[in-house]
Amino acid sequence: MIKPPLAAVVWDFDNTLVDTRARNRSVTRRIIEAVTGRAADEYPILAEQHRYDAAIFEWQNWQDLYRIEFELSLDQIRAAGRLWTDYQREDETPTSWFDGIDDVIRELEDWPQAIVSMNTQANIQAALEVAGVASLFTLVIGCDDVGFERQKPNADGLLQCVEALTEADEGTLLYVGDHPVDAQCAANANQELQRRGGQLRVVAVGAAYGTHGPLDGWPIRPDFHAERPADVLSIAGVVRDGRTPLAPAKDR
Repeated sequence: MIKPPLAAVVWDFDNTLVDTRARNRSVTRRIIEAVTGRAADEYPILAEQHRYDAAIFEWQNWQDLYRIEFELSLDQIRAAGRLWTDYQREDETPTSWFDGIDDVIRELEDWPQAIVSMNTQANIQAALEVAGVASLFTLVIGCDDVGFERQKPNADGLLQCVEALTEADEGTLLYVGDHPVDAQCAANANQELQRRGGQLRVVAVGAAYGTHGPLDGWPIRPDFHAERPADVLSIAGVVRDGRTPLAPAKDR
């Protein structure tokens, strides 16, 4: 099956557009102390940045991380989720956009763009405003816009983007993300789109330029990988021109 024309580009946020590792660890430390009453340094993965990064990459989503690494109950996890927005807003740990990623966003301005993230919409919108690219995004879906039980790797947020950014029943959307959960989310979206019929498909792009490097260990391999932000433009060109085949979702 040949890829339908490129319809839109959807991005993850954390460590795909912006390096947020240090801030997210700082916020997590504060949340865990508030919820458990224990010092953050009692948890080895919170004591050093590289341990936190490895743990984030290992687990499917933040709820798994909190449940397994911190041994939180469901009620505690829900409490932690409610604290995330305010603590993120208050935290002053610097973050930085990956070199050249804002230029890529501007180069893709002819296509609708959106963000699906497990960060909060308010935090993402603030970062977009600072970078001067907010007007280039049609939609931003954060963790507070998707039900607690329906966040990535569930495809609800990504499917909202598909519905908002496409007017026809065919087309290909790029979904660019740095984490295995993003590739799983794209696969789940394709299963649902296939069930609905039509020719809408999501193509997963692994952002290897970010914080985790090679994609060899991902349980579900993305369709493409970007070693640097500019590679996303090249991949968009391949999909736009329909130069490579796309296997049905069930075969990937």
